[in-house]
Amino acid sequence: MLKAYIQLFRLKPIPMIMLMVVFAHMYALSETGLPFQWIPLIILVLTTGIANGATFALNQYYEREADALMERTQDRPIPAGLISPRTALYAGLIVFALGLILQYVLINEATAVATFLCGGLYVWSYTPLKSRSTMSTLIGSLPGALLPFIGWYSVTQGLDLMIMWMSLMIFLWQIPHTFVICYRYKDQYLAVGGKQLPFVAGENASFRQSLWYTMVNIPLIFVPFVFKVSGPIYLIVATLITMGAIVMVTRFYSNRELATAKQFFRYMLIYLPVLFVSMAANRMDV
Repeated sequence: MLKAYIQLFRLKPIPMIMLMVVFAHMYALSETGLPFQWIPLIILVLTTGIANGATFALNQYYEREADALMERTQDRPIPAGLISPRTALYAGLIVFALGLILQYVLINEATAVATFLCGGLYVWSYTPLKSRSTMSTLIGSLPGALLPFIGWYSVTQGLDLMIMWMSLMIFLWQIPHTFVICYRYKDQYLAVGGKQLPFVAGENASFRQSLWYTMVNIPLIFVPFVFKVSGPIYLIVATLITMGAIVMVTRFYSNRELATAKQFFRYMLIYLPVLFVSMAANRMDV
């Protein structure tokens, strides 16, 4: 039963989410000059992880019928009969509320609001739109784009150029990432009435958008360097990995096989961590 709840709350994607939040938290500390403390960071990680895990549980509740029809999701706890839909709904709502309350009490209101918007957009906007509109991918990219604000608001208030830059980079990254997932499981998505762009406008349209959303990163990677946040080593790394992403997306759509789709998918998984880590490692005093 424990394994079923681990699957329900989908712990596997949590580390990637936490990386974005922790990075923004550490950046906020460096900008404000506040000292690093383990306890506030642990509280941030735990509460954000709790809320995001609950978001995945609620997503599985609302998609339980589609999950039962798709091979890649048939073994999830609800369609497999390991957890009842009602139990999954109550567990998701209670744990989501718990995460938000803990953030409100132990961190601050702004962090809790950002986390609520992140989870709420994912569950109650993106999830129902997947079977209704090609706009689902754009809407579904907003929750991820909010992650840097969770880390930033855990330290300070207001807006910051680099946090907005991080948010935009995460938003743009999610478009080709989602489209390649759609390609890998296109037959299953079509069987449940998926309305994502590749299924409505065709693979060529999704290729053009994937290429555009990847190429627009070229001028954007200069932002930390131009504003003297990071140095030349960051710029070299960012340029190389962004050019590599363009090569990978072009290669995938010129050779539309499962193997190249997997390679592009795996490359994109490391793109943001490498970009942000190189930025942090080559910080400059401003």
